[in-house]
Amino acid sequence: MKKRVLLLSTSAGSGHVAAARALEKVFSAMPQVAEVVNKDALEFTNESFRTIYSDLFLNLVKSNPQLLGWWYNESDEPWKTDTWRIMLDRVNTQPLVSFIKEYAPHIVVCTHYMPAASSHT
Repeated sequence: MKKRVLLLSTSAGSGHVAAARALEKVFSAMPQVAEVVNKDALEFTNESFRTIYSDLFLNLVKSNPQLLGWWYNESDEPWKTDTWRIMLDRVNTQPLVSFIKEYAPHIVVCTHYMPAASSHT
């Protein structure tokens, strides 16, 4: 049976989306793959959440990369600072969870942590 592949990224920066596009090309060329769907997980969130998520990152990259670097270093220990972030993500990504359940992919690849953590049930 050929597989359905779901690729999930976020448009917080361009790297995650570019990685998903590259994976889409690879999966689409595989004979055992019937369909590849590539989605920005932020499309399934409300406008306020989407704006804060992507704009906050881009603004920090431009205006205060040292603060962003510090935050990455401080939060690099798995699960240390994730509880509140995951809770907020899950509250704001229920349409994403519904989409995943409806599409019923055989394979899901996330190029950003948000869709993976948000859709874990």
